[in-house]
Amino acid sequence: MATTHKFRKIAYSSLFGLGLTAGGVTIASAATTQQAPPTTAEAPAAAGSQDKADTGTDERNEPDEKNEADEKPDYTSSVTIEVTPEGPEGSDADEADDSEDKADTAEQAKLEKVAKIDADAASKAATDKVPGTVDEVELDEEDGNVVYEVDVVAQDGTETEVIVDAGNGKILAQEVDKDADEAKADKAEQAKLEKAAKIDANAASKAATDKVPGTADKPELDEEDGKVVYEVDVTAKDGTQSEVLVDATNGKILAEQAD
Repeated sequence: MATTHKFRKIAYSSLFGLGLTAGGVTIASAATTQQAPPTTAEAPAAAGSQDKADTGTDERNEPDEKNEADEKPDYTSSVTIEVTPEGPEGSDADEADDSEDKADTAEQAKLEKVAKIDADAASKAATDKVPGTVDEVELDEEDGNVVYEVDVVAQDGTETEVIVDAGNGKILAQEVDKDADEAKADKAEQAKLEKAAKIDANAASKAATDKVPGTADKPELDEEDGKVVYEVDVTAKDGTQSEVLVDATNGKILAEQAD
């Protein structure tokens, strides 16, 4: 009996030790689990956000076309009108065009009623300021200012837009055409080609149609590979079109190509 009792005591002690060990492991495991940061599920990306990321564009950096269109002039005319906002475009193209034409006619009549000088007076004021020939004159409205826009072409080919006050003929602004330098260069180049050419356009047309029977359009004097040539478009009776290159110094056919 004593042995059995002793054995039971040892067994209970072992079990008690195992229980402490297991409990310690459980507590340690729980502590470890508690220390780990909670996992948070990622929220789904907002619709369209991936597309913006893929394109790499920032809408805030896009140019504001509306602001550019609404840029105000740096002048004020002596006569003004109230600016009428544009209405929504119609769904039918023909109806929209018709409505736009009517609106333009009404707007023009409104401007003419306000203007104190006519187009001739505006043209004279413009050419007094910028000598040249008037190419076009138009009564217009700029941010409520009633003005004449007069295009003046000088002898050297320079084009200038002159803004004339429609109330008193005062010059409000003037701006040289941005392509003026290019126009000058083209004119100088053409003069150089004409000086180098030994035959005229009529002779070039005859040479081209002798080679390719048909009707010749107006020849264009140009430069190809260092040679001065006429480019002549010839249309045959069957409608076939060909471009014929004619040497501008001797009338020789240099090339021909069907379009």
